Amino acid sequence: MKKTLLLLLVMAATLQSCYQKPETIANNDIDPKLRETIKAKNDSLFEALSDSNSKVLEKLGSEKFNKFLVAKLNGVIWPFRKGYLTTDHEVYEEFYNKHTTVPDNSTIISAANGYTLTFQNEAKETYVSLLTSSYMGIDDYLITVIYCKRGNDWKIEEITAGLLSVYGKNAAQSYALAKEYYEKGYEWDAYQQLNIARQLLEPAQKLIKYPEEEEIIRDYESMDNKINSTYTMPQPIESINTKPIIQQLAVVKNAEGIFPLISYTTQIRLSDSVSLNNELKNIKTEVKEKFKWINFKQKYIYYRAYNVSGNGLLEDSYTFTEKN
Repeated sequence: MKKTLLLLLVMAATLQSCYQKPETIANNDIDPKLRETIKAKNDSLFEALSDSNSKVLEKLGSEKFNKFLVAKLNGVIWPFRKGYLTTDHEVYEEFYNKHTTVPDNSTIISAANGYTLTFQNEAKETYVSLLTSSYMGIDDYLITVIYCKRGNDWKIEEITAGLLSVYGKNAAQSYALAKEYYEKGYEWDAYQQLNIARQLLEPAQKLIKYPEEEEIIRDYESMDNKINSTYTMPQPIESINTKPIIQQLAVVKNAEGIFPLISYTTQIRLSDSVSLNNELKNIKTEVKEKFKWINFKQKYIYYRAYNVSGNGLLEDSYTFTEKN
């Protein structure tokens, strides 16, 4: 019994000593010639995605990748077909890896951006390209491409697409901004950033994971419950003689950022601009006092006035923009 146990321990130690973690070289430390080789393939890939060129895609893919080509590209090709993305792209990060065990689950920790990338390597040499492509300069999509070396050539083994950042901030950075807002008492703004952070948690499906993920989900759910239970709508403003009613708090997303939108119903006809502007002055005073959990010092605050039709439905609207 003792001899058997000893033999098992020796075998385990031997196997452990044979296994080595993958050697990973990142970004500018990668051999320039190799980077150029992968860059040419990435350029071809984006051209093929933009015009749905299946022949080029098959040429770039490995045998295993091509076997499931349609399924692999299902979530990747639609942003190009919808016109959200073009062939323009930049390198976000890239990693060249050498593996001792094939296949194996490999893990890369990004020193620059703090995420963990886990993937299954199908060859002794792999290359991970993380490429960004922007939509209207606001939303940055991440195209993650995993190459395996087959003979003397590099072939695509895996590809994913997902939303990486909004206004240049990824999930972790949006979460950090949410905490800043919360500490200042701006719960509504914190809630909006938490919602963004939550939507940015899977830029490469399950391949990328942020260490803040559980905190982001927990804080978003907590704040969502608080917002929905505490800051209920509609809210009449009885102190104003025209009796406007705040109907909704939302956001406007423009080229510069995300800003509050306060929608209200008014008894004043929208064609009466003088009376409407006078009412708005009073509304601004009241909401800044009433909704102190909104940061009214932001560059833009939007107010949207609605008239109500005879059957109680919202009809025409007019949007005011306050610029600070």
